[in-house]
Amino acid sequence: MKHNFISGQRALERLLEDVKNDCVRHAYILEGPRGIGKRTAADIFARAVHCTASPRPCGHCPACKLHRAGTHPDLMTVEPEENGSIKIDAVRQAAEELYMRPRIAERKILIIDGADGMNEAAQNALLKSFEEPPSYGVVVLLSENIQNLLPTIRSRGVKLLMEPFTAEKISGFVAAEYPEMGDKRDFVARYSGGNVGRAIELCEDEEFFELRRNLTEAFAAMAGGKASILAAAEVFGVGKGKVSAEYRQTCFDVLLSWLGDVALLKQGGAVVNTDMEPELRSFAAHITAKGALAAIETVEETLRGLNPSMKYDLWITNMLIKCWRDIHGYSSRS
Repeated sequence: MKHNFISGQRALERLLEDVKNDCVRHAYILEGPRGIGKRTAADIFARAVHCTASPRPCGHCPACKLHRAGTHPDLMTVEPEENGSIKIDAVRQAAEELYMRPRIAERKILIIDGADGMNEAAQNALLKSFEEPPSYGVVVLLSENIQNLLPTIRSRGVKLLMEPFTAEKISGFVAAEYPEMGDKRDFVARYSGGNVGRAIELCEDEEFFELRRNLTEAFAAMAGGKASILAAAEVFGVGKGKVSAEYRQTCFDVLLSWLGDVALLKQGGAVVNTDMEPELRSFAAHITAKGALAAIETVEETLRGLNPSMKYDLWITNMLIKCWRDIHGYSSRS
């Protein structure tokens, strides 16, 4: 169930409606953040197009069985490299194969996952498939940001936005599939932003929750003396050599989420870190709303300014010193 649970239900319904009405277009562009369900929707659509029974996809006909086994001869896919790029040779070969008649179905389908990873040359190699498509060809592009695609491609495809689920629906999914999450269920639902793929990643990432606990505890301690700055810096990886971009980004995301909740509490709003509300209220008692907003600004400024040429340890330490001053009302902004 975990990997069949997709968001963007309305986008999927539109795709299946086109299949049902026998008006499948030659090109579709599904847009949405990573993990939102674009690939799942594209796979279901491809099965429905090739399905020979009813309802489509039925899941039982020979075509559906070939899809399930990953061996349908009239479905082509192009996957991004580990760095997110897509090789022009892969696009050129797929585009050429699209013009070869289907082997067993009425339509031939090409799915390009991570279409944002195509550079201009790769997109130009695909352009003929959009401008002069074969009558039996269907191209489905999966993109996180449609603006990364050439205008000539954007204008020739049916654009469908994959929308996130509500926090309530994600919470119900987590409760059913990951009962061990307990009181963290609502946090996952809110922190994932309605993205079921992100929610699954969080539920299966024990290291994230350990980092979150360590960082929030260390930052909350900064309501006390300056020595607490060192503990927070250590969690950020200061003094530990090279810190991965993913670890660094997670630290910033967690800290901004925590401080955002503090600011919301000062204004009577609902928090994201629902399982940590007692700790948030305790920390909020030591800081003004202005101080919380000043600390958020300090963290965001540091995040924007960081780049590989910067001395990471120095930037993080300076950021935490400024945050300590924001918390205690010593900065001009607090």
